[in-house]
Amino acid sequence: MATFKSKEQFFERDPTHDFFPFLSLEKQYEMVSRYCSLHDGVPESVRSYFNMVVTLYLYGWLYYPFYTLAAFLSTFVVEMALRERFPAKKLNKRGRDSRFLGDLLREANDAGLLRDEGFPSLERRRANAEEMRQEMAEILGRDPEPEPEVPYLDVLIRTLPYLRNRFAHPDIHTILPPGPALDSLIVAAEIINQLWPKPA
Repeated sequence: MATFKSKEQFFERDPTHDFFPFLSLEKQYEMVSRYCSLHDGVPESVRSYFNMVVTLYLYGWLYYPFYTLAAFLSTFVVEMALRERFPAKKLNKRGRDSRFLGDLLREANDAGLLRDEGFPSLERRRANAEEMRQEMAEILGRDPEPEPEVPYLDVLIRTLPYLRNRFAHPDIHTILPPGPALDSLIVAAEIINQLWPKPA
């Protein structure tokens, strides 16, 4: 259960990290610095919001539930970036842009800005999935069933809005470990970095 942290313990490492003794704050900074940066072609407003989300992730060292909150907010910064890159051509009766995250991702895909090749982490993700598939087949004592090669963008366009909505409208209290939360930030950075050209 998440608790309200006492003032005396405020700057102490969250004891939940005892379950992940190999993951130090230094290692988290290293991973964030390596995988969660936006290039200078991305508008400052988007980079600023993303930096806030990454910083919140790092504060998960002090308060574990911040990892989940950072993962949730990473979907917001993707939506913000897409809205900035693709301004609304028309507004609804209330004067608002009625496009959802899935609509915006499809628009970026249709514009040719998002490509599977633009996700540097994809090769590692696919290798990990294949390794897990092989291990499960070995455990079950049968040959692994072939998996169809589905374009990564199709998966993201389908699942990212779903995950965002599950976080926004929860029916349970979700707590993510640092790894899956970091994955959310990496995917967000990889999407956003494709939306604008990288300066030469």
